[in-house]
Amino acid sequence: MISRRQLVKLTGVSGAAALAGCLGGESSSATTLTGATNEGVPSNMHLNPMATQNYDWTAGNHIFERFAAYNFSTQEFELAGLEDWSFEDETVTLTLRDDLKWDTGDDVTAGDVITQFRLMEKTNATLWDFTDSVEEGETDKTVVINLSRPSNPEIIKHTLANGDLRIHGYQPVYNEFLDQDASAIQQFEWEDDIHGNGPFTFESKNDQAWTLTRNEHFYNADAIDFDTYELLSRQENTALQQGLMGGELDVVSSLFVPPTIVESFPDHVEEVTLPANWGYGVIFNHDDEDFGNRNVRQAVAHVINRQQVADNAGPRTKNPAPKVTGIAPADQETWLGDDYDRFESYGPDATQSEAAAELLRDAGYSRSDGTWRDGDGNTLGGSYVTPAGWTDWTTATNTVVDQLNSFGFDFEINSLPSGDFYGAYTNSDFAVGAFYWLPGGARSSFPYFPLRWQLNIPDVDGGHNFEEGEYTVPAMDDSGEMTLNPFEEIRSVATMQDDAQVSETITRVAWHNNQNLPILGIVAKQDQSWLTSDEWDVAPAEDSARGIKWPSHWLPKQGQLNPINQ
Repeated sequence: MISRRQLVKLTGVSGAAALAGCLGGESSSATTLTGATNEGVPSNMHLNPMATQNYDWTAGNHIFERFAAYNFSTQEFELAGLEDWSFEDETVTLTLRDDLKWDTGDDVTAGDVITQFRLMEKTNATLWDFTDSVEEGETDKTVVINLSRPSNPEIIKHTLANGDLRIHGYQPVYNEFLDQDASAIQQFEWEDDIHGNGPFTFESKNDQAWTLTRNEHFYNADAIDFDTYELLSRQENTALQQGLMGGELDVVSSLFVPPTIVESFPDHVEEVTLPANWGYGVIFNHDDEDFGNRNVRQAVAHVINRQQVADNAGPRTKNPAPKVTGIAPADQETWLGDDYDRFESYGPDATQSEAAAELLRDAGYSRSDGTWRDGDGNTLGGSYVTPAGWTDWTTATNTVVDQLNSFGFDFEINSLPSGDFYGAYTNSDFAVGAFYWLPGGARSSFPYFPLRWQLNIPDVDGGHNFEEGEYTVPAMDDSGEMTLNPFEEIRSVATMQDDAQVSETITRVAWHNNQNLPILGIVAKQDQSWLTSDEWDVAPAEDSARGIKWPSHWLPKQGQLNPINQ
């Protein structure tokens, strides 16, 4: 007897429906977990993570174990390929698990990791922003990272726990690149003699799918109760949605599904939402005569109803920022603690017209014929830049501009293709527009990363023209004013090792963001991941193991996604 999903692969959905009728709706245990990849046609892809072009991250993340992972549910790190990590002044010591092995049965050693790290130096990986050298420690399972300066452990942890950083430096393959230029490793497409150390090992690939098999040498292999993990090539959201609806797919790592389609999914299709730490915001050109004025920026913040933007652009997948702080929504109260209530909310679920009007009047603007104007009679507004083709952002922009114009601004939407969109900001050829206000990923849970990013916005080379220097804003305790250099203060966090000092500095820089608005955070995206429970025994909804990206990667190797015995 074969399972329903196995029949789907052979005959399509109609064949599976026919079988379900014959068998009274029952099926046997499946031995193949079926997921999907939208990275590209598998036969054209490879498994060298340092050659990012045509590397299939979805397949690679099943084949190579990670150092550690960040759990969004617990807001803590969980070690994976590491047994331990320790931090002392200018030294970080990584201890690999004794039972971490390649699928050949050979140990993963310090030498493998050192080879990988040294190649990462050639490619200017983030790790080398604070690393001076790497060497083997007291055993062949210990790696010592010598830092170029004392560094904040949290930054190092997030760097090592980055979801795309995996332990892959298999020396028999990678050692030959140590004496070659970076271009050699960046162009090497690993397709032959592939060896990993994760829960699954490479079996084959073709135009239709990757086929991975359980790695018997994986340290937790006994907890994995199925033999094969197949990743079907599915490039379009519609195909992935239909795969979940029709029973072709058991899991999908990441897939946007609008509410109307979610409602039509069978009950056994389970959604797992995880913070993307990325989302829609408003960017200002600080050299602009109008929007370089703090009062105007604050007025914009008071007018925009962030909850309405979330409701219109994605009620399942958009979270409005509760306060305007520059910190990801889910992390604001944790980091700001007792100071959280001091921060201006700018009305997260309302248009605060009176507060906005007072700010504009104080700045010399007046309202005439329903529109705000400067002293020369010029209307306050202009071109509002937004990316073409980003459908949820189009809805968000329509909502924001409608709110602003209803209040009395005078904006016209300027929808640009991706290249022109980024170019407008890079070249400072804009006054105001839509842009993401968080750099994304687990690292953005540590406010150092988003707060520093918002001041510099490296993605557009600082084209918003927020200049480095001192800024004076109202004091947090209502005792007058405070002056700070937010650039210097947030950079100083990189070398801090005292948690109280880190928290105090982050609060000060967040307060500056709240008052001065280098960029305005509106909503943060929620990623959607998908599991099915009709043939698979998955971790229950309340289990924190679901909080690691991605559940379809993490749960199987924990023994928390296995076939139901029937």
